Amino acid sequence: MRTLFRDQQRDARDAGRFAYLRFFVNTTCGLIATAFREHREILFQDADYALRLMRRDLSFTIAVIAILGMAIGASTTAFIAANAILIQPLPFSGGNHLIHLQQRQPGVGVENMGFSVKEIEDYRSQNHTLDALVEFHEMTFSLLGGREPVRVDTGVVSANFFRILGVTPLYGRSFMDEDDTPNARPVLILSYNFWKKSFGGDPNVVGQKYSMNDKEHVVVGILPPIPQFPSEVDVYMPTVACPTRSGEHAMHERQWHMMNVYATLKPGVTLAEAQTDLNQIAKRLQVAYPDDYPIAKGYEIGLRPVHEELSHDIRPVLIVLSAAVGLLLLLACTNVTGIMVSRMLARTRELAVRTILGAGRNRILRAMITEGIMLAIFGGLAGLIFAYGSLGLLVSFTAKFTSLASQLSFTQGAIVFCLLLSLACGVVIGMAPSIGVRFMPPFTMERGNVSVSGRISSKTRGALVAAQLAFCVILLVGAGLALRTVLHLERVDAGFQPSGVLTSRIYILNGTHQEFFKQLLQRIRRLPGVESAGLASTIPLHDAVSDGPVPIEVRDAEAIQRNETRPNPPVIRIVTPDYFRTLGARILAGRDFSEQDTKEATPVVIVNQHLASHYWPNGSAVGKQIAVSPDKWLSIVGVVSDVRHVGLDQDPSDEVYGSLAESSQAAMSLVIRSPQTSPDLGAQLRWIAHDIDPKAVVADVRPMMQVRSDWLASRRMTAMFLSVFAVIALCITASGISGMMALTVGERKHEIGVRLAVGATPGTVILSMMKQVLVLMMIGLGTGFGGAWMMSTSMSHIISGIAPRDAITFAVSSALLIAVTMASSFVPLTRIAKLDPVVLLKAE
Repeated sequence: MRTLFRDQQRDARDAGRFAYLRFFVNTTCGLIATAFREHREILFQDADYALRLMRRDLSFTIAVIAILGMAIGASTTAFIAANAILIQPLPFSGGNHLIHLQQRQPGVGVENMGFSVKEIEDYRSQNHTLDALVEFHEMTFSLLGGREPVRVDTGVVSANFFRILGVTPLYGRSFMDEDDTPNARPVLILSYNFWKKSFGGDPNVVGQKYSMNDKEHVVVGILPPIPQFPSEVDVYMPTVACPTRSGEHAMHERQWHMMNVYATLKPGVTLAEAQTDLNQIAKRLQVAYPDDYPIAKGYEIGLRPVHEELSHDIRPVLIVLSAAVGLLLLLACTNVTGIMVSRMLARTRELAVRTILGAGRNRILRAMITEGIMLAIFGGLAGLIFAYGSLGLLVSFTAKFTSLASQLSFTQGAIVFCLLLSLACGVVIGMAPSIGVRFMPPFTMERGNVSVSGRISSKTRGALVAAQLAFCVILLVGAGLALRTVLHLERVDAGFQPSGVLTSRIYILNGTHQEFFKQLLQRIRRLPGVESAGLASTIPLHDAVSDGPVPIEVRDAEAIQRNETRPNPPVIRIVTPDYFRTLGARILAGRDFSEQDTKEATPVVIVNQHLASHYWPNGSAVGKQIAVSPDKWLSIVGVVSDVRHVGLDQDPSDEVYGSLAESSQAAMSLVIRSPQTSPDLGAQLRWIAHDIDPKAVVADVRPMMQVRSDWLASRRMTAMFLSVFAVIALCITASGISGMMALTVGERKHEIGVRLAVGATPGTVILSMMKQVLVLMMIGLGTGFGGAWMMSTSMSHIISGIAPRDAITFAVSSALLIAVTMASSFVPLTRIAKLDPVVLLKAE
């Protein structure tokens, strides 16, 4: 063959340069084609052989596919969430260049006080780095004209708000500049979710007219299904259509802060350059209007990317879950590698025969890697099914943190990720156990004796089991911290008794607020089974509306007299008599509001214990006075127990409660205490409200227990995911330990037979073999606790009420893993008691 090649080469050289070049090209192409064909045939042979082995041992195949499928599926699911929320740009044109402008007062700890109309005009006209600047604020209005009045969350935006986002309506048109001019016809754009929920996805709603704020509004467009920011709303209107935004005070008072401002940078402008430009404007405003921007409070502009804002709440959760999924994948690969090592030992005779017949070490190595890849590909297919089936649960979970949840979908990127991850897992589980084959002599097993390779394999299996224990303990600690957080939050004293309380939100359109709420309470209290009822401007753990802090003046405050730091401004809430009793809060000193506390009577307030302890730590707050506006002093008539309004994980803040009779409100939250908070009570509430005022809006009717449960839902689901991962890890680890001990007993039957024959009891043999397990367990626990100790601090954003390195969690995780390890080891070792030494020695 070599002689023929040389003759052809000489003939081609003699025929000329081009003939020799053609000979070289043809020879190269032939070699490549031949090599490709041979490698393809070898690959097909290895794949066919791997499939036959998988069919021959179905229990092994199913176990490996199930383990890898769960791990790869969980990893793919985590990738879908992380990619859509943390990696991919916002689904808007220039979404990555969209920034949120924040006015800050660092001297008093205010991070975002909003913008006034005057300030928006200043920054829009004086900046040199922003391409466009738009505003947004959220209001709640009643929409009339449908089957019944509906309370809608309304986004009030600049006319070019959707244009700078590059969002084209699904139906109709976007806002035009003419829509945002005085005396323009009021128009609305519906969000996709509201359109689907309220109008059944009917495109004919475009052009329909509805009443809002005593004006006729025309629906001009419907948005596509995009993530909304900074919050989810039902409808959008131009700024000129908002009665508050276009009012006299808002248009001319610089202190009327209520708008959020967003902007896009000019091409080539960096965030640092924009920050410098806007800070210069802030300094000019501080000089021009010193009364509006006191030096003591400080004044500066902060810039924050919108993508970072939208993913801020879910980022730490996704990082923790992704880390847990990564550990689960490592554990699964380690476990399957251990199974493959055991399988390789069972195939020692086969490998020796293949070596005798001429198979090289690289050929055997390639076959084993192919088998690992085939198993991983089937596991990846199972993982794809798992990820696709869990997508709905993933969307509902992430929606509790961010509006970007609407971007989650099963894309080609997820399929490619799953395929690449499967191939990587296949290479690992195929190559790791076959490394020993490269360096193992072809005949290392002699009849009746354990070879060097067997001892090496035993150490390998031990190392793999120790690694599984380490990964498992980290997952157990993470799940334990999340579960302990949920248990703590469920037991925390919220300051009220949610059981037996029904809540709802009531909105009134006309000016008879006081009379309406008075009649409503009177008729509700007369319903059978109703023990009490009350109203409040906001109720605990309810994020639909929130009361803001208001600076106050305090007379005879002990803390101020001692020149201590003044506490943060308190939150002002408006309530009615019986509200505290209905909610389950306690009056600690003084009295509750009464029907005699009207506008004609001396104005009074009630403060919470937190505020009282700040200003009068050694005396009673009852009888003292505070002022929320100049020269309007209010007497404190009672002190109520602290209520956790913002969240169960947030400490109470200073709060002042005023009476509804002294401060009229158009929207209030109703609480009803009754042994039965059934839907029938909600239906009776709606009937009474509409009987008093047909235009009244009754929204968000649900038991207080559900309000509390909804607030805890995100924490519970996070703990559930981590717990599921930990349980899976525990089961995989237990199977790995059990399999290792069963194989060890099988390999050491001769030794066990000899020991039993010379007088050793089964218990002694079992105890000696358990020592091996104890050593591995100590190594695994030590390594795992070291990793858990370092990683636990990364969970500080999702745990509350317990330390990141909680001793109880570490102790319980250790005890659980020790118990599972001992149980999964002891069961295979019980076979020793059933072994007959005579039979064993005869067999050898």
